Amino acid sequence: MRVFTRRILAAAVLMSSLCGSAFGAAWDFVPSALEYQGWPQYCRVQYTTVNDGLPMYDGPTYSAADVAYWRGVIGDPAFTGLHHYCASIHIMARARGERDPRMREFTLNRALDDALYSYTRSSPTSIVYPNMAIVVAQIKTELGKAGEVPEILSHAIKAQPQRTEPYVALAVYYRKQRKNDLALETLQKADEATGGESVEVKYNLGLINLELGNVDAALENAKFAYSRGYPLPGLQRRLEQMGRWKD
Repeated sequence: MRVFTRRILAAAVLMSSLCGSAFGAAWDFVPSALEYQGWPQYCRVQYTTVNDGLPMYDGPTYSAADVAYWRGVIGDPAFTGLHHYCASIHIMARARGERDPRMREFTLNRALDDALYSYTRSSPTSIVYPNMAIVVAQIKTELGKAGEVPEILSHAIKAQPQRTEPYVALAVYYRKQRKNDLALETLQKADEATGGESVEVKYNLGLINLELGNVDAALENAKFAYSRGYPLPGLQRRLEQMGRWKD
């Protein structure tokens, strides 16, 4: 009975927050101290503009100059509605830890509403636009709407073709769908768009090439990535197990 009551109360809180957003009430999302510190700086800075009086936790304080700087970097109206996107990151994470399927879905829908609020109001040229698109795609996937992911990420790629994040996210999506040929094609486009200089792209190219049996190509990708200090050792270890990696 207590568990059921807690579920009802939690649902009421979430519903209240949704209604509050719709009717312009004060923003109600309060991150934990760990969540707050986990945000990129622009999220922490922008949060101080919408939640005066709510706890800011230990850490640096932000001035009007900080706000003005990030507003200029991100641009309006993306900066004005940024707190919804920032919150959606943690709401999605909370949903992933929810054991009750109904509450999980409810919380994911809340995350999607917040992510879309910021995403649909952001200029495609804003520096946060590709990141917003990725979060929207991740939430859609969690909700069982993975079929919408390619369109979302392809739009972000078209908007900012030199940003690597949407390419990598799309390649990961194709890889999970067992469409490694499309994953490879996506990463090759990313490599071309970045002039072959992205270590993140090279590393992921190495993984896909290895899975497709293109071992020589994977080795070249790995050499480039690790020569530039790429930190994840997974690709190197797999090549070592095959006897193909030499220091």
